[in-house]
Amino acid sequence: MHRILYKYSHIRLYEIAASLIILIAVLLRLICIALGWPLLDSDEGTMGLMGMHIAFRNEHPIFFYAQGYMGATEAYLAALAFRLFGVSSFTLRLGLVLMFAGFMIGMYLLTSLLYTKKFALITLIFLAIGSNPIFTRELVAVGGDPETLLAGTMLLLLASWLALSSHPDTTLRHQPRRLLVYGAWGLVAGFGIWSHTLIAPFMLLGGLLLVLFCWHELLSLAPLLLVLGMIIGAAPLIYYNVTAPPGQNTLFYIMHVLKANDAPVLPWRVLFPMELKGAFLITLPAATGASPLCYGAIKDVHLLRLGSVHDVRCTLVHTGWSLAVILLWSIAVAMAVRSFWRHWRRRSDSSSNMEERALLIRHSARLALLFNAAITFLLYVLSPNSAFYPVAAARYLIGLLVTTPAILWPLWMGDDSLKSFTAKLSEQSMITWHRVKMQFVTRHGILVFMGSVLLLGVFCTFTGLGAAPAPVPHEDVYFTQVSTQHLDVPAVQRLNRQEDALIHDLLRIRAVHIYSDYWTCNRIIFQSREHIICSVVHDHLGPGHNRYAAYPAIVMADRQAAYVLHVDSLADQTFLHYIRSTDTRFERYKHYQRLVFDGYAVYQLVIAGKV
Repeated sequence: MHRILYKYSHIRLYEIAASLIILIAVLLRLICIALGWPLLDSDEGTMGLMGMHIAFRNEHPIFFYAQGYMGATEAYLAALAFRLFGVSSFTLRLGLVLMFAGFMIGMYLLTSLLYTKKFALITLIFLAIGSNPIFTRELVAVGGDPETLLAGTMLLLLASWLALSSHPDTTLRHQPRRLLVYGAWGLVAGFGIWSHTLIAPFMLLGGLLLVLFCWHELLSLAPLLLVLGMIIGAAPLIYYNVTAPPGQNTLFYIMHVLKANDAPVLPWRVLFPMELKGAFLITLPAATGASPLCYGAIKDVHLLRLGSVHDVRCTLVHTGWSLAVILLWSIAVAMAVRSFWRHWRRRSDSSSNMEERALLIRHSARLALLFNAAITFLLYVLSPNSAFYPVAAARYLIGLLVTTPAILWPLWMGDDSLKSFTAKLSEQSMITWHRVKMQFVTRHGILVFMGSVLLLGVFCTFTGLGAAPAPVPHEDVYFTQVSTQHLDVPAVQRLNRQEDALIHDLLRIRAVHIYSDYWTCNRIIFQSREHIICSVVHDHLGPGHNRYAAYPAIVMADRQAAYVLHVDSLADQTFLHYIRSTDTRFERYKHYQRLVFDGYAVYQLVIAGKV
């Protein structure tokens, strides 16, 4: 009786500890969004506008405005928060924090199922902290990232549970609970593929686990319920593609993104090295927790370059971190394959041994975690995005976070290759400890070091210490946030204050209908709660990429609409050129007055001597 009570209380302690870690992680992210971080750009402003239109106009978008992929889940969650708590960037992001909490719970259950409860707590600690890019991807409402984390974790968790609880005895095929879980797996898969195609590797490997270990149930109702759940989960995706005009289906948009059609076309022999450099030296470190130091273009990043202090830091952090991640992944795969093969060879001799079968399934699920990371990363490397947009495209590696326990497991448990390495260390050192202790200290020392790097990332994000190089002069900082680097809390708060001042000044001069660039328009519309309506123009002042057709129509109908352009930007220079030009085509631009405030040049039409 005492042993049972002890075991129960021990389990309860793990659950309490997990709850505390998850609570701290959630509070940390709530503090971030309460401080106005990350920087809200026009893409996220678009999601906020979708939420407003759902909440107050009864609109029902299926995808992110003006594209046929990336489901609108975040907009619907935002709409609920807007109705309950009002419209703000904070309420826009509450749904993301909720999905993150679900992801953390799922990761604890998955790691406990495949490894141990104690190790599950270590995994949660690593996932609770992280670098600026990781926090950004978890807290920016641009579609797909939190959904991929949550749905991907649940797919592998449900598939692993179904495999581990399966039984070759055919009388157990029709358990109602198992049938419900099959339906839930299909529902999550459908929801995931509607949200973003990043879920595809999770579906593939989770489905493979079901085929390998639950094939006895293929003739039951399980496959039917799985397919039915998938149809329900993907219903918005199916409906859209059935009704979409030619050339606007989901596949068209996905291929456009994968090919990076806006990027220069280069020969493969030139492009592939750039893809490798971008993926290994920028994106992989950023996506797995290293504090990002190597910002900028691929041509400025070099392998093992030891020049300036910045080059040394860049090399040690980015090159070293990527090599460490690849080494740990390789060791973890070797461990899992070796264990899988050992139990696979014994399967014929122990067909009735459920414990042996469970071990085989666990090692298979661990391999699924590792292969999920490999497939995700390989697809990313082969995309031009890794060459041209290595910072912005880090979001495509968000699924690597689910592989965290599999990557850290060799450091927690040890492996023959690690033991050999640490044994040599102990032989060559003057330390008189027992070799086993040296191995333990080395492995866990590396684990502590990695955790310290992640903790440092949190510290730098909040304080602004160790900031990245300044953006290129005259580069739009909102574009910078997306394309070349991530900003810390102090920098973002300064920009938020500047944005508030801009909105106040525009309302003061009654410039409520404006033309501006893409990275200004939708964030200003959202942050002003649609008191200011904006239409996008390109650098030569022609119509730009407007995601919501109603906005340009409103602005074009107002003949007194103002132009709000970044000071000294190409668009600002173009407007000044038109004003000074003697070409009669630009005569209408001569009737505008130029005002400068809050980093913008504001051109207002002058009528009868008055603005």
